Amino acid sequence: MIIDNKKLIQALQKKQIKSAVIKSLKEESKATGADLLLLIRKQHILHDEELGKVIADIIGFSYVNLSKTEIPSQILEIVPENIALKQGVITFELDEANNVIKVATIDPFDVDMIADIEKKTGYKAQVYYTTENNIKNIIGRYNRELKNIFLGFLPRHLRYESDLENKIDVNHIEEEIPIVKIFDSIMLHAFRHHASDIHIESSKRHTTVRYRVDGILHKIVELPKIIHEPLVTRCKILSGLRIDETRAAQDGRIATSLDGESVAFRVSILPTHFGEKVVMRLLVDIEDSISLIESGLSEEHYKTVIRNSVKPFGMMIVTGPTGSGKTTTLYNIIKLLNSDEINIATIEDPIEYGIEGINQVQVNHATDLTFANGLRALLRQDPDSILVGEIRDTETAKIAVESAMTGHMVFSTLHANSASIGIPRLTEMGIEPFLLTAAINCILAQRLVRRICPHCVESKTYSAKTLDLITDDMVDTIKKILNRDYSDKELRSLGIKDDFVFYAGKGCKACGNTGYKGRIGLYEVMEVEEDIKKVILEGGSSDAIQMAATNNGMSTILEDGIEKALSGLTSLEEVIRVIKN
Repeated sequence: MIIDNKKLIQALQKKQIKSAVIKSLKEESKATGADLLLLIRKQHILHDEELGKVIADIIGFSYVNLSKTEIPSQILEIVPENIALKQGVITFELDEANNVIKVATIDPFDVDMIADIEKKTGYKAQVYYTTENNIKNIIGRYNRELKNIFLGFLPRHLRYESDLENKIDVNHIEEEIPIVKIFDSIMLHAFRHHASDIHIESSKRHTTVRYRVDGILHKIVELPKIIHEPLVTRCKILSGLRIDETRAAQDGRIATSLDGESVAFRVSILPTHFGEKVVMRLLVDIEDSISLIESGLSEEHYKTVIRNSVKPFGMMIVTGPTGSGKTTTLYNIIKLLNSDEINIATIEDPIEYGIEGINQVQVNHATDLTFANGLRALLRQDPDSILVGEIRDTETAKIAVESAMTGHMVFSTLHANSASIGIPRLTEMGIEPFLLTAAINCILAQRLVRRICPHCVESKTYSAKTLDLITDDMVDTIKKILNRDYSDKELRSLGIKDDFVFYAGKGCKACGNTGYKGRIGLYEVMEVEEDIKKVILEGGSSDAIQMAATNNGMSTILEDGIEKALSGLTSLEEVIRVIKN
């Protein structure tokens, strides 16, 4: 579907989008050849629903917000789920009196698709425009609840039995229960629900399937314990693991196609008391991942990161707990650096994303290809930039630091709670302070918090007294941020005294009544400048390093979180939950 760019610009002007923003969009579109509408979506110039209404008005169709529409299941299922997702079309209302079926689509000009629906239903199609996000949000309402979808694979007389040991012939279990379909469906629905991880775990009586969505685990279904071993075996076959090994941890990878898209899962299998546990991490193609700016990195932080990334030598370290997006951040950085003029090599365990033009090496303990040995080998490959998946031990740390001091740019991750704590972590590994000051250019710390659902966001006021119960200096931190973002006159006009306005999601169908949809990063970016180097050389603590960094203008990860909470991107409760953890 082609949208008139002139009408798009006029619509932006009517929405009072700043002329500088519009000019920048036009220049970027002309310079890169990128579609103007795609740039508007990518840069979040307009809210999804607002942009949907603009497009509908331009193309001459009515707009429908499906998340606010009650859709009977029998109407929804007229278009099969896979077709709905692939072609971007939903049937949402039947008007029998007028012989009309209402259809929402991302492309109202797809006459063949409309004709197919009319032929299938026998009704005249009344077409509405809706956004791609609207279509994706509604997919989860297909058929039945996920629990019933999975239980539906079991024979009717077995669906609600907890103890099936004496009711099923173990030797013929796959004849009674379609293990392949169940496992494939677990992967498919995890993909459709934007889960980052799948957990398949065994208890005394059940096999439980859980999805991690936006950082939170949700129990999806409890299945009969007797199918646990066949499910694990199916997983091992797909990921190329030994099916006869049940007492050792195994790691593998599954590459498959879901809804016509190539998808990969990183698989970890671990023996537990009641049977092997499976955890599958869904790996999104790095080319489809969001950019550093879209992930929540401010423009100022972005400039600092890029400035330090393009230096001819040194180290950039990203810190944070497991699952905080450290590796994705590094991939996005080296993706920006990737060109024919430089040689980029990586040593990883495992390789999470394949990137064209970058030499990626997989750690292999069976052949003694460790991080340290792999890094030594990479240094003989004439690299300009090196990505070390993680600094886990003294040997790797020493080689990485030496590499950074001998003409290479080194990127790596480290488990630490803040940027300043990264320095003591490395000194604990035996790296001398004078080497750290010579090698490290920049340290990032990051966390992921859930975004407030844009469909049900509402303001929430906190008193200073309540905020002080969270942390002693919470009110002072908020005032510091507000004073940085607004002039004294603007603050007075806002009427800010002892009450502070934040935001929360009250819960709706679009977000599964959680109040959140998607995630955004919180960041702390510390350049190792002269004042900080002095503290490091003096053997200063992480607190002393952080004080020097904040005196130089660094915003802490808590301040970044509060700023995002004040702007309505996330909630204050979510920031506190993640920072405290």
